[in-house]
Amino acid sequence: MINAIIQSAGSPLKLTVFLFFLLISFQASAATISGVLFNENYLDRGIHMSLQGTGLKSVLFFKAFAAGFYKEQGIDPDLLGNYPKRIEVEYFVSIPGQKLNNFTLDIMKNNVSKADLEGLKEEIRQMGKYFVDLKPGDRFSLTYIPDVGTEFAHNGRLVGVIKGYKFAKALFSVWIGNRPFDIHLKEQVLGLKRPVQKETI
Repeated sequence: MINAIIQSAGSPLKLTVFLFFLLISFQASAATISGVLFNENYLDRGIHMSLQGTGLKSVLFFKAFAAGFYKEQGIDPDLLGNYPKRIEVEYFVSIPGQKLNNFTLDIMKNNVSKADLEGLKEEIRQMGKYFVDLKPGDRFSLTYIPDVGTEFAHNGRLVGVIKGYKFAKALFSVWIGNRPFDIHLKEQVLGLKRPVQKETI
């Protein structure tokens, strides 16, 4: 298809103009932060989600990861409501799956009552199997679709699914709840605050 368009462009000037607008179109459909590209849109089972914002997490002078948050537009004003949403993360560092699981559970405890966590005991046990070991360049995502559940994916490959809105609400509270692990990152991925990219390693 591209070859046909190039041939029909004719002159080098027309071809240059075509390629320029093709590049502009591509850039308009994606967002980049610290060299990490996030598509502006995500489609899952016919459900269209839009990128709300991107954020960069650094620890001291080291970049840890870049993240983007997607949600279906105009559905629910409640950030943790029962609607399609997605967190996508690309890592700059290695992190063991067990460490990521333990950290996630600790932050969940800050946002969810003991009684509710007790009711999610089986889901939390499953979660421990779906957080995999990550290395620099890996991309990990959490995608919630009502009536399907929360999908855990590593580099585009599905690792597992955990059903239930209550679990999804608890899990996403780690990122966008009242007591997230990083309030500044929450504001960034929600598009409320632009990331500040400091000199990092």
